[in-house]
Amino acid sequence: AALCFAAPPKTNIKWCTISSAEENKCNSLRDHMQEDNFALSCLQKATYLDCIKAISNNEADAISLDGGQVFEAGLAPYKLKPIAAEVYEHSEGSTTSYYAVAVVKKGTDFTINDLKGKRSCHTGLGRSAGWNIPIGILTHRGDIEWDGKDSGSIEQAVANFFSASCVPGVTTEPKLYRQCKGDSKTKMSRTGPYSGYSGAFHCLKEGKGDVAFVKHTTVQENAPTEKEEYELLCLDGTRQPVDNYKACHWARVPAHAVVARDDNKVNDIWNFLSKAQEKFGVGTTSSFHLFGPPSKKDPSLKDLLFKDSAIQLKKIPSLMDSQLYLGFEYYSAIQSLQKDRLSPRRRGNKTQWCAVGRDEKKKCDVWSVMSNGEVECVVAENTKECITKIMKGEADAITLDGGFVYTAGVCGLVPVMAESYEGE
Repeated sequence: AALCFAAPPKTNIKWCTISSAEENKCNSLRDHMQEDNFALSCLQKATYLDCIKAISNNEADAISLDGGQVFEAGLAPYKLKPIAAEVYEHSEGSTTSYYAVAVVKKGTDFTINDLKGKRSCHTGLGRSAGWNIPIGILTHRGDIEWDGKDSGSIEQAVANFFSASCVPGVTTEPKLYRQCKGDSKTKMSRTGPYSGYSGAFHCLKEGKGDVAFVKHTTVQENAPTEKEEYELLCLDGTRQPVDNYKACHWARVPAHAVVARDDNKVNDIWNFLSKAQEKFGVGTTSSFHLFGPPSKKDPSLKDLLFKDSAIQLKKIPSLMDSQLYLGFEYYSAIQSLQKDRLSPRRRGNKTQWCAVGRDEKKKCDVWSVMSNGEVECVVAENTKECITKIMKGEADAITLDGGFVYTAGVCGLVPVMAESYEGE
């Protein structure tokens, strides 16, 4: 009978951290969650890539990553998937995306067209707002000249474009860590004083760079009383006040997300996060805060485990992999910067039609022949799989029933033509 009173077994969750400050916050979370049925343990690694490998190898279970890192985590051999998205405060409510912007000091009198030879501050190598978006866009525009890995690394091309930079995490190009703060080891560190949004902004503020690639809330979060002293560089060659980020951003970027192995641990991790935000989330009275810094002053204590600006975590539907989560445009932008990956084969003006099942595929193949190959057929098992293929850019179109038109709309697809029936 004594067995009946035994406590239910605790759920073990192992969180991966990448700095001693994060490890401290994680240990504090562990202590605060002890009365619940969760046994949290923390594993400190040197870099987020070490964490991705640890999660893939079953040494750890989860970590929250920037979009660019979510991309890496989703690739083979790791195959991790995003399971929860950070939600940010927004003037019209909340959102699971943020804007990537280029911040400059007011009165410096140059535009996006004059960035060659300037000094740049970045949040970190391979991060969304700090690297993938600005470097992807400048490469796409032809400002940064790079023809893929045969012509040298993208880092080399960036080093040739800016006169000097701070890109935390770069170890190969001295020009790209010349503006970073600290001794030679710290300069190359992914977690040095000028890393992250706050660090990149301080690199600009302290005169080490002419432009900082950050997100739309960075100036407000770091220098709310000095907003008038900064401006944004817009893609159209103009400058705008810091608050005009909606009209003057370089891209909209998916929120940071918690990634995990695609196995039965996913529900445990979500239950743990749910409980943690219920007890220590925004608006709770606890002395421990899941989001937000223990100290506003020190940049090294910002964005620990989660982004400070997060107000909540939202569960990501189980069908979503990293490619769907990041969205076609952003996924393509990162792909264009992948040294070893060729961009998807160019198919010119051909339309890839998505056929559901064998019978539709047969009919589609006849259409393909009659169109002289202008229509190509892609087959899927069901309508949802077709919608997924279109979202990933693996197919272009499908005919949908009204109910599925709604689903496709939620996923960002648009109807381009409607069927017309006799007598209507």
